[in-house]
Amino acid sequence: MTRMHLLVSMFCVAQAAGVAVAGNVSSQAADPNGQVVVAAIGDGTITMDDLTRRLLQEIRPHEQEFYQEAEPVVVEDVLRKMLAEKATSMEGRKLGYLQEDPLHTIVAQFEQQRVVSKLLETQLGDKVSVADADIDQVIKSNPKATREQARAFAQRSKAMRVMEQYYAELAGKRKLAKVTENLTKAAEIHQRLLTQPKTPRGPGEYWIRNSQVNTDLSDEEKNLVLATFDGGRFTLKDWFQTLCNLAPPRRPKDLDKAEGVEKLLTMALRAPVLAAEARSLGYDQDPKIRSDVKAFEDQRLLYATQEAETKSVQEPTAEEVKEYFEKNVEKFAANPILKVDQIWCEDEQTARKVRDLVDQGADFQMVKKDYSLQKDVPFYSLSPTSEGLFWADVWKGEPNEVLGPVMGFYGPGVKWRVVKVQEKTPAKVQDFSEQLGNSVKWAFFAERRQAVLKKFEKGLIEKYPYEIFCDRIQGLNPLEIALKQQDK
Repeated sequence: MTRMHLLVSMFCVAQAAGVAVAGNVSSQAADPNGQVVVAAIGDGTITMDDLTRRLLQEIRPHEQEFYQEAEPVVVEDVLRKMLAEKATSMEGRKLGYLQEDPLHTIVAQFEQQRVVSKLLETQLGDKVSVADADIDQVIKSNPKATREQARAFAQRSKAMRVMEQYYAELAGKRKLAKVTENLTKAAEIHQRLLTQPKTPRGPGEYWIRNSQVNTDLSDEEKNLVLATFDGGRFTLKDWFQTLCNLAPPRRPKDLDKAEGVEKLLTMALRAPVLAAEARSLGYDQDPKIRSDVKAFEDQRLLYATQEAETKSVQEPTAEEVKEYFEKNVEKFAANPILKVDQIWCEDEQTARKVRDLVDQGADFQMVKKDYSLQKDVPFYSLSPTSEGLFWADVWKGEPNEVLGPVMGFYGPGVKWRVVKVQEKTPAKVQDFSEQLGNSVKWAFFAERRQAVLKKFEKGLIEKYPYEIFCDRIQGLNPLEIALKQQDK
């Protein structure tokens, strides 16, 4: 039994004694979509698919500037972390963060995109197919195009035509009307926000910030109606939010005039009009859309709640940074590096065969030519950042030594390999400098934030009822999951 399995088994024994359960939680075996539930908290669940995706993320190396020994990925620990995040989202929802901007707007835009996509897929999906004659016509006008390129071009062209016709019909059906008398006022307000922001902008900033939509507009201005349609209306606040979704270099330059305001308005109206039609047909209640929106809300609530909880954490002073560095000199050493050659194998059995051949005196390069999934890479530069939890397996090798079979990250998953070490460069302690000090500062600051969040999550996990269903996670091994992922 591996250490990972042992830890899970020990945890399950503890849970049987009542340790892991706080309050009463429904122990449904599956969620509404038929997914196996491995944990529940409040009215939320974590499915087996959720857990396996997270485990695949956790075993992969994390971006880090300095060497840190990778911790083993323990299934129950990951599940507890996921529960803590769920509890954090629940707390944010309870505190009303979902009703505050910009979070409210971001979620509304996400939901709008999803219902519009559902509408177009359902109503127009079978109307954008193209015939061979359409493809031939494209090739005739562009002989260099392949048939697949011509097909894609013909489909895009037809989709645009169908979409334009459908939207025109909807605009008439839903009685879309622009309030043209308000366009000049909208242009004047745009120029005020652009040239006279309440909060001065930084050097080189020449655009309207997202935050100005809330801080620089009065309630009356936010509610200034620019268009109406059956099922909704479009206000100046909506118009500014559309503008702020555009990267500053792509924003129109003629928004100081009513004509420019109207051009952007025409573009911006498409999504809300389509969304109104989608809602009238009940697409906003589609179970998959509701699930996706809830997941999106939870993720955004997680970030918002974490940000609110840590906003009082102070950045370390220069003196604190220097003291922290001196106490953790080895932590900020330059990463060790291994230069190796590798034979990536289809499976463990092949890797064992490869190792046997090399041990029997076969030339490493010839074996690599016959068996490796990657034949044209002369050498690999490995580091803790690239190897993560496999670093210890390869670092123990010395120059000219052959290691393996050992696992390694390959594509989206994990594969077996045989490794020949060529060069070995140990970690090097660095002297303190201004540039290094800046990296130390943010590492120290992140550590402070994590300490606050850990304490916060501990309180939440005790506050909200939760349960882990141990019988459903018995035998889970992240590396086995990763091997199967690669096979897919």
